[in-house]
Amino acid sequence: MHGYLAMTRSEFRLFRREPFSVVFVLAFPLMMMVLLAAVFGNNQADAGNIQNGMLIWRGVTPANYYTAASVAGIIAALGVMTLPITLASYRQRGILRRFRASSVSTLALVGAQLTVALVTFAAGTLVMAIVARLAYHAMLPKDMLGVLVALLAGTAAFGAIGLLLAAVVKTSRSAQGIGLMLFFVLWLISGTAPPRAVLPAGLRDAGSVLPLTHLVTAVQNAWFGFGWAGTDLAVLAAYAVVAGIPALWLFRRN
Repeated sequence: MHGYLAMTRSEFRLFRREPFSVVFVLAFPLMMMVLLAAVFGNNQADAGNIQNGMLIWRGVTPANYYTAASVAGIIAALGVMTLPITLASYRQRGILRRFRASSVSTLALVGAQLTVALVTFAAGTLVMAIVARLAYHAMLPKDMLGVLVALLAGTAAFGAIGLLLAAVVKTSRSAQGIGLMLFFVLWLISGTAPPRAVLPAGLRDAGSVLPLTHLVTAVQNAWFGFGWAGTDLAVLAAYAVVAGIPALWLFRRN
């Protein structure tokens, strides 16, 4: 426990000194939420708009839609950007070997990274909810427990994906390039940028297997009071297991 706490304090200090991670993870989702909500507005009359047989905004206003979706986007940014870049950098610079030599366990390192991610995410979510509420009169979550469960499931899934990516890439530069590509693919076809209802059928089908799509749905369902999205939560749990087991094995082996 002492090793985990010391590692967590160290990781917080290092994260604050990394401007790319702070700006991309916290500023980009907030900036896009503000931009998209400003473009599409908060007109209740838009809530019933239909395209391709689907409610474009899932029965709520565009500002409400993007607030909940952008919260999910923060988790994706942490998982495919911050986590793999940090861990790949540690391995590239020999820091992971020094940790092993000083008896710091893989689980302590992973736990510290996930703790930093959770605290960062909580701060980003709080700022986003306040800005959306003040600027666009967006709703607050109707089912806070459901939102928390969805966010924890998403953190587990994207944490595992980030660990797996960090385990297979060789350098932090590679992790950054691959992470950026993955993030923007996820962001564009998972419902965090254009609503999935307006996408061509092929892109909707491709997006339906991506973890961010299921995280957006799970968060929005609870946020809007639609109930828990059991299938989407199960998919996120499956991603956590399928990506997490080989990721931990690879880290321990390497």
